[in-house]
Amino acid sequence: MGDLEIRSGRLVAVDTETLRHAAARADLAVADAETLGTTLRQADQLLDITVTGVMVGHPVTIAQTVTEQGRMLVTALRDTATAYELVELQARHAAAAAGDAADRRDAVLLARRIEQLEASSPAAAALAEQAVADAPNPFATVARELFWPSLLLGTLGAGTMGLYGAGALAIRAAGKGAIPDGSRLVGTPRTPTVSLITVAKGRAPESMSALARRQPSTERPGDIRVERYTMPGGGRRFALYVSGTRTKGDVGTFGMRTNVPLYLGAASSSYESVRIALEKAGAKPGDSVMVSGHSQGAMIASRVALEEEYEVPMLVGFGNPVQADVGADTLQVDLRHSDDLVPLLAAGGHDGSIGAQGSMVVERDVSPWPGLDSHQMDAYTETAEMLDASSDPRVDAVRQRLAELGQAVSVEVFVYDTEEGVTPSSADAG
Repeated sequence: MGDLEIRSGRLVAVDTETLRHAAARADLAVADAETLGTTLRQADQLLDITVTGVMVGHPVTIAQTVTEQGRMLVTALRDTATAYELVELQARHAAAAAGDAADRRDAVLLARRIEQLEASSPAAAALAEQAVADAPNPFATVARELFWPSLLLGTLGAGTMGLYGAGALAIRAAGKGAIPDGSRLVGTPRTPTVSLITVAKGRAPESMSALARRQPSTERPGDIRVERYTMPGGGRRFALYVSGTRTKGDVGTFGMRTNVPLYLGAASSSYESVRIALEKAGAKPGDSVMVSGHSQGAMIASRVALEEEYEVPMLVGFGNPVQADVGADTLQVDLRHSDDLVPLLAAGGHDGSIGAQGSMVVERDVSPWPGLDSHQMDAYTETAEMLDASSDPRVDAVRQRLAELGQAVSVEVFVYDTEEGVTPSSADAG
């Protein structure tokens, strides 16, 4: 079992001009400190004061320290700006080199610029190389783990590493996996049947593992769980929990036939069943709905947040095949297993940090055989328990959101089952 890795995004978006502007301002401050140090030394000489050795706290010593550390800061800021510019130029060069004749001409110019920057600052070139090496590649983990078994079995062999890397590029090129802000589902889905099967009193979840344990699964009845919170003063809030894809027994609207179209951006009957369940539980447009789900359910929860019918304070995905840019008001927590095949469909998600302050991606290795135990909800519940025990300050944002629900004076739990309906055209014809 691997250690927990918590990060705010796949890569960090850096504005190189801001870094260079900061370096210029720091350079001016260093010049001022240098001038001040010269003035103080002259004053000491006029007063016939001799500074011997290192006198901590003496104005001349302080000015010298500020000057030296300031120069280091200026150099670091400029090298960092150049390093990130190199990373961006290298990415553009790779894309241009694979294009048409005009693109390949651009690639030559980009290569010259890269050579100039690397020659001007070897330190920045080393930083750029390290930044690329440290960037997480979720496809590489599964590829490495599949490499030896597949080599022994004689099935995929040495092509596995390249296959998964190409898969990431293909998904990103197709505009899938990382869903941008403002994206909306298209098409008209089948109209499903959504039946209430359980109503009970409940309590607000107090932890991430409590959220995980409430996710619908084949081990308990129901495809969708909605919790309705009556807050002090009479207001209402809601929490949504959505099943993953089901392959056995009565799959309802959560089979593969809804999974794939939804990933491709089409409205599905599984998504529509969630909207109906929320409406049946009393949620109205503009109400606050915390959303969560496993696998296909996480993808649906992401779409609920993107459609902006409801206010979504927190989105939690367990093994989510996509990552949605839900905006700065929604805390987004993605739990992924680096040996789970399903989150690979997100192709690493968005390059920069997205969501509200404290949003995070939580990842670990689970099983030596990818795609078996690592995608199951039991494994994600263990990961959620590890997150609950973490001292990472970003977990405080999760606790804060859950504490708000904990103020409810009553909690009602509604569990719904779903069935596939008919297409709109068939309904009109009959």
